[in-house]
Amino acid sequence: MLKGQFAHRGLFGQILLLLFLIFSGMLLFTGIGIGLAAYIHEINPQEVLATFEHLHEGGGREIFKLVQGFNTLGMYLIPALVAAYLVSERPERMIGTDYFPKPGWLILIALLLAAYSMGALSDLLYRLSAALPWPASMTENLASMQEIMLGTYANILNIQGPLDFVQVLLVMAVLPAIAEETLFRGFIQPLLRRHLNPHLAILITSAVFALLHQQYLAFLSIFVLGCLLGYLREWSDSIWPSTILHFLNNASIVVLVYFFDYDYQNAFNDEQGINWAESLVLLAILLFSILLLSRLFRKNPRLD
Repeated sequence: MLKGQFAHRGLFGQILLLLFLIFSGMLLFTGIGIGLAAYIHEINPQEVLATFEHLHEGGGREIFKLVQGFNTLGMYLIPALVAAYLVSERPERMIGTDYFPKPGWLILIALLLAAYSMGALSDLLYRLSAALPWPASMTENLASMQEIMLGTYANILNIQGPLDFVQVLLVMAVLPAIAEETLFRGFIQPLLRRHLNPHLAILITSAVFALLHQQYLAFLSIFVLGCLLGYLREWSDSIWPSTILHFLNNASIVVLVYFFDYDYQNAFNDEQGINWAESLVLLAILLFSILLLSRLFRKNPRLD
């Protein structure tokens, strides 16, 4: 049996194991996605890869959805599950999939409130990052990357009908929430917590989480989101609250664009002023929901 074979290895060895699994999984599953896309669309693999270079210019949506779905599985979910199986005698306990905190209905309401109000904090942090005195050369690069990002989002969120909506929701919200939480809050954070204090484990995990998103102006907002997800994991001793909040955060933009014609690009428009009254109300709701979740988890600790 391979279960727990790396349980007594040092932290460095376990991290090397994880990196090997991530690299192998990314190559294997992305390769499968590229191969399927090439077969389905009757093009060669080089043409599949070329669509990603011009995704921000339009086109290639169907290829992106397929390849990105496999990439998410291979880079995040599968490596985390395999690594947890190899470094723990109880992998489901390490990841936190074997327990949902109570009372479930009240926790879900608090998570919905947090997801609804979190956009205000993300917007303020993004504006703060954009307002920093970056060097001129770096400002040009950041502006170029933002333009490419907005073009890519505009292409992906150009949803054509209910089936396309479900596919985009799956690729942009469901899979990332499950896969990324399994890796970051399900494996990396508990692994670091064995050797570090919980706050430092959360900070390091959140920094890696933000860096891997490669959205430099949004680094601060993604880092803060990662910290919140990390504390939900720490307080609840379960992966489910952070996964649900991660899903709601990602799904909100897809739902708003498809059902309410939300112009998400205005969120990145520096010329649009801040509605401080609305922002302060939303920040108060966010603070209330976080405090409520903290109290609920501490009041109803896991007993095993």
